[in-house]
Order: sequence, then structure tokens, then C-alpha cells
Amino acid sequence: SAFSHGAHPAIIFRWQGADVNTKPIRTLSAALLLLTPTLRGEGYRFEIHPDPWHLAGFENSLDLSAIASAAPGRVLVGSDEMFHVQPGVMDAATHRIESRRPIALPVQAPGDKAEVDIEGIAWVPETSAYYVTGSHGVGKKKGDVQPDRLAIFRVPVNPEDGEIRGSGIERASLETWIRGTKVLEPYLHVPLQKNGLNIEGLTSRDGRLFFGLRAPNIEGDGIVLEIPSEAPFGSEKGSMTVHRVPVGEGRGIREIVAVRGGFILLTGNASAEPSKKIPDTEAAEPDTRFELLFWNGSGRKVSSIGTLPENGGKAEGMLVLEDANDQIQLLVVFDSLLAGEPMAITVHRPEGS
Repeated sequence: SAFSHGAHPAIIFRWQGADVNTKPIRTLSAALLLLTPTLRGEGYRFEIHPDPWHLAGFENSLDLSAIASAAPGRVLVGSDEMFHVQPGVMDAATHRIESRRPIALPVQAPGDKAEVDIEGIAWVPETSAYYVTGSHGVGKKKGDVQPDRLAIFRVPVNPEDGEIRGSGIERASLETWIRGTKVLEPYLHVPLQKNGLNIEGLTSRDGRLFFGLRAPNIEGDGIVLEIPSEAPFGSEKGSMTVHRVPVGEGRGIREIVAVRGGFILLTGNASAEPSKKIPDTEAAEPDTRFELLFWNGSGRKVSSIGTLPENGGKAEGMLVLEDANDQIQLLVVFDSLLAGEPMAITVHRPEGS
């Protein structure tokens, strides 16, 4: 077994030379998924940690959608139903993340109607700031344009004590950049059910931001947007690069994290479920299947890591706990599950990668 269980019995499957530990298994369907080749792809494999993690005290805990870390023990969490971000303190030894006082983002809508639709958070050490992005999409139920969804926020952090400087938060938008990009402009302000543009992931590398788009899916490709972190705020020049990544028809990028040698993409349905005002959707299947892919950050080659077991939630956020030469420790947070019901997994890299 790859993990220790104390006095608890473990269920271990040996398959293709790998030990896959599944204790505890919540459902029979999860156990069956662990027996399938979806846990192994092109030299990658992953294992689910048996010990649960806890996100404690976070508001709107059924809608947690993004998480990032500025330093060991400090995180920032977002909920897609709020216009606040929520700092947290992480204790890796006890697998617990406790919330601290929420910090309001500068919004335009009245307080009772404000909703940023927070979908991604990234830490950029080069600027000592978190970046928080709204979806830049229209309302999922009505298809209405809401200015606060079209926002990206720069949240500065004091490098000496790690505290967020709430009074220095800046606001910008990617809308102008998207309008100036020929391949994307037709999808702006289009409902998600109709393959309309929607950001759901954000990470950083070398002072640049990488946005993972849930939609559009263009001829089987998902979209990653790359831009200098300060460019949207006017303090740095640079163009936006559009990466087309083959993720499969009808699939979109739901989260992206930077790791050694590239990025891990979390993929799911590109289109959304229908609503009363938007009864037709391009979604071909229920939004229950979430896959992990490795992408090296350039070109079109991706490698399958595997499919997460279904647990009734929607995989929304990922946090890199450890990034080593041979393996990556990840924490996956789920929308629609109480307190995000975090799932800790170990991704094993292929030999020689």
C-alpha cells in the first residue's frame, strides 16, 4: 500500500504492476471506477489518499470554486456565488484548512445583487499578488450580461507577513482583449449552453497568467489564454496568446495548475445544463465526468492522467500541495458538495519524464 491506515482495513487492488489503495471507498461505483484503466494513461497514474481533508468555516461552502496558495500554510479560496474572497490557514499535518475573515472585491452591482462568479485564483510571486478571475461569461440561467462577471482582480499581499492588503485591490477585465481576438470574439456574451465563452481556471508561471476556458470548445479543442500578469492592469505591455489544446469534443477546461514541465488540466463538460430561459444545450452528457490531463504548455500534445471517481459533485478547484520529480500531490475541491469535500490525490509521473 502507498498509504498508512493505522488499525483500519484497506482495500488494495494490484493491477498492471501498480498498487491502488482505495480506503475508504464511499460507493460501489467509485470502487468499480478504480478498477478501470482510467487511473492509468500514457505512463501516468494516480492514487486517492484515504485520509479526508477539511475546509472549515468557509461561507457558501456548497459553491467553492477556486483555491490557490501564496506560501506554505496560507491559501485564498473563492466561491462562485460571492463577491468576497476568503483567506485560509492550512495545516497539512492535520489535513485542515480554516477560514479567516472574508475580503470584499470592488464590484459595481448593488450589494444584494453582486456576484463575481469567481472561477479561478492564481498566486504570482513576481508581483506578490493573487489574481482572481470572474467567468467573463453571461448568467447561466438567464443569459444576461453582468459586468462583475467580466472582471479580474489583483489582490496584493504583504511579502513580509503574508497578509492580504485589502485596500489595494485593483480591478480590470479581459473583455477588450477577447474582443480583439478573432477566434474568440464570436463566443463573447453567448450563453454557456450554446458554447459561449466562459473562464473556469487560472494559474501562473514566470509572471504570466494562464486562463483555462470551459468554453468555447472549438473543433474538439479547449482554450488556454496566456497573458502577462500586469497587462490587464495597464502597467505592463504584452499580447494575449491563444493555445488550442485537444481535450475532445464537448469537453472544456474546468481548472488548470502549473507543475514542473507543464500544466495539469481538469476537464469536464464544456456546455452547461439547460435552464428555463435557455432550454436547449449542446451538452451531450451529464456533468459528472472529470478527467485529468498533462499538457506541456506548448503545442498540441496532451497525456491522459485519469478520470476522477464520481462523487455527486463538480470538480472545480485544484491546489498543488507538492511538486516533486516523480510525483505531484494535489487537492481537488468540488462544487455542490459541503465544504468542497476535498479529495487528495497523488499523480505519479512517467519514469524519465
